Amino acid sequence: MSSDTQAASHLNLNVRYNRRVQANNREGERSERVEILENEDRFVNTGQQKTGPGSERNLPGAKRSGFRVTAVILGVFYFLILVGVFTRYILVTLEKEQLQTRYNDLNNSYSQLQEQLSVTVVNNSQLQDEVKRLKEKIEEKRCSVGWERFGCSCYFKSTEEKTWSESRTDCQRTGADLVIINSKEEQDFLTQMNKYGTSWIGLESKKTSSWPDKWEWIWVDGSKPQYQGWTVGVSVMPVNRSTAYINLQGTWMHTNNGSKQWICEKQNRLVLGRWHPL
Repeated sequence: MSSDTQAASHLNLNVRYNRRVQANNREGERSERVEILENEDRFVNTGQQKTGPGSERNLPGAKRSGFRVTAVILGVFYFLILVGVFTRYILVTLEKEQLQTRYNDLNNSYSQLQEQLSVTVVNNSQLQDEVKRLKEKIEEKRCSVGWERFGCSCYFKSTEEKTWSESRTDCQRTGADLVIINSKEEQDFLTQMNKYGTSWIGLESKKTSSWPDKWEWIWVDGSKPQYQGWTVGVSVMPVNRSTAYINLQGTWMHTNNGSKQWICEKQNRLVLGRWHPL
């Protein structure tokens, strides 16, 4: 027993010695340990105070209040999301309706353009057919061999000589008649054709009144001369059964007998794609 007491006493001495050494050599560390222990004691005491009977009743209420705030915030957030989604849906729906309306308008315009294009194609085809027919008519109505064209008429200059009446009959056999001169330009053209001899033209004197006797110059179509190209110095008074001709200079003269060459004229005009004699 005495040995146990000595051992315990020796142990106590060692513990104290060690504590002193530690206290002398590491004062700072000991102080920190003391402070930590003191803080731990305070924390334990505070925890014991909070975990008292009254604190246990207050803790569930605080949690419920926090949950309510969180739920309200989440509810507002979800509501705003829902409002945004609904607003976006309305905007997209309106935009879709506008696009559908524009599409319908464009589709209608396209259909109208297609109809107009079809009509244009048909009209173009008809016009091409008409042009083709006109070309064929023109080809058919080109001046025959030996005839010359001026304006819308074809002219033939004979090389033989006949009386005025015989010459006219010969022209009529070809669907023409003795030439009727209506302008200075036409007379100049005939002057070029008449280089090799005088030629009968379709002008003759006719009796227009029996009392007193009255004679007038009349073209073969029954019209009176609007243009006259008489030779200077020649009497233009119509004489009984007098007929006119053009000389080598291209001016007019008249006589009531003799044989001469002649000039025929076949005049045509184009009306609505068809050629008609005047």
